[in-house]
Amino acid sequence: MALVYPFRGFRYNRRIVPDLTRVVTQPYDKISPELQEEYCRRSPYNAVRITLNPEKRKDPDTDYAGAGSAYREWMDGKVLRRDPSPSIYAYYQKYLFEGREKVQKGFIALLDLKGSASGIIPHERTLAAPKQDRLRLLRSIESNEDSVFMLYSDARLEVNRIMDDAVTGRTPDAEVADDYGVIHSLWAITDPGKLGGIRDAMQPQRLFIADGHHRFETSVNYMRECRRRGWVAEGVESFDKRMVTCFNIAGGVTILPTHRLIRDLPEFDATLFPDAVRDHFEVKELPGRESLLEQMKRERGNTAIGYYPERAQKFYLLKLKKEAGQDTLLSRHTEAYRRLDVSVLHVLLLDHYLGIDENKLVSQSHIDYKRNMDSCIELVDRGKYQCAFFLNPTTADQVQRLGLEGGRMPQKSTDFYPKLLTGLVFMKMNINKNVAG
Repeated sequence: MALVYPFRGFRYNRRIVPDLTRVVTQPYDKISPELQEEYCRRSPYNAVRITLNPEKRKDPDTDYAGAGSAYREWMDGKVLRRDPSPSIYAYYQKYLFEGREKVQKGFIALLDLKGSASGIIPHERTLAAPKQDRLRLLRSIESNEDSVFMLYSDARLEVNRIMDDAVTGRTPDAEVADDYGVIHSLWAITDPGKLGGIRDAMQPQRLFIADGHHRFETSVNYMRECRRRGWVAEGVESFDKRMVTCFNIAGGVTILPTHRLIRDLPEFDATLFPDAVRDHFEVKELPGRESLLEQMKRERGNTAIGYYPERAQKFYLLKLKKEAGQDTLLSRHTEAYRRLDVSVLHVLLLDHYLGIDENKLVSQSHIDYKRNMDSCIELVDRGKYQCAFFLNPTTADQVQRLGLEGGRMPQKSTDFYPKLLTGLVFMKMNINKNVAG
């Protein structure tokens, strides 16, 4: 059950911030130190000063006092203004993918954390450190400055039809092109009939967390913390809700692969690795990058992983043998989990053969993640990493199946594209703290 609510969001005052490209950001966990500096240069009102304030660089365990101070100043100075009417915000993303223009249609609303809890399905494991970081920010700003990316599945496209009817012929209330050329368009839907239609259509839905597992779990933890303190949620916008953006899988979503880079393994000869894994994998050497990509695409639906070792400048396809799928290392997992390329990579190649177990994954002592294949190749060639593993993208259907089984993928198993922009809408919590004690 997904209980969603319209709300009075805070958005940038266009008289003070006429150019949204100067203030919106990628999600906080996609912001490198270099990108953080660039965002800060763009505007004193850039959302990075809230979601990943520079104080984080000076103190990794910051309580984000600077972010809270900046946020309150923006509200007091009307840099952020509250919308006059409760709204569900239609949020469309237009982008190019593999040479074709696509439009991904979603909406931003508040999700009831308590009433919807049983209908929220995660698919990835989370780590303690990022949740603590987001909790410290949440305590400081008492707001949602970004959104959690949610998926649902409705073949009738009922919500999409309501949104299309609401926005057709209207100029977007906000529109911005991000650094990757994606056009993000936002419309506030205030018509009571359409709001009711969206809420009714969503109520029977189960929501799958696409991006934002740490932030969602943090919001639940913060709600519990507020209740322990005796605080009371006032109005719709409070600690018992979470700002989310929901997209219909049936309307089409894009998932990119996240590749793995391996470093700092003692006494590891990456050039000998393909021969070492032949008990479980058929190993095929390929003449180059394009040939590897072509073979990987052909093997989608099977388990096939690309491999590139240091010093050799050779490409390999590692295809799981049929009998290897029954290996006890894999058979103890659910069928949906075993069918994921990323699961086979982690269970067999990383853990079994390389000794990179769950504890080492959590500490990130030997592994880094990158979306761009060419960057991985370059880094291996420069001697920064010992090898790279390349993956086909996980599908939305696989995310659903695993989630419904109650399973969790390894971290960084999915990379949904485009990302949600931070800074299009803010949700300020109304909390009555006077009743405590």
